[in-house]
Amino acid sequence: MNPKFLSLTLIIGLSLAGIAFFSAQETAYKLLDASELAADPVKFTGDNLRVRGFVKVGSLVREGKAAKFDLELDDRTVPIYFTGETLLPDAFKEGARARVDGRWKDGVLVSNHVEAKCASKYEAEYAD
Repeated sequence: MNPKFLSLTLIIGLSLAGIAFFSAQETAYKLLDASELAADPVKFTGDNLRVRGFVKVGSLVREGKAAKFDLELDDRTVPIYFTGETLLPDAFKEGARARVDGRWKDGVLVSNHVEAKCASKYEAEYAD
């Protein structure tokens, strides 16, 4: 086999593998419950996190498009700062189940995306 062709194929293959690896690292999220993050937050510093829990009643403070609130599960809470880059969903309120995407920074989960789980009134009932 031609050595130039072999080396070119190797370079292209390594380049594609590098692109795939690094782009997967940027978009990969670790899925956690709020209680897991609250138990050992330092362990997850710098990682993309997707955290599930309930919005603690009495903790929601809206600041224009931004918001601060606590996410809780199993009597453990995680402070959240929502940047307001996107809009909060209509179903988002205190006591609602939510999923928050962000990064742990200086004792707070800084989030740019929040999803509220639909209330049970939207779920279809099954007939017997």
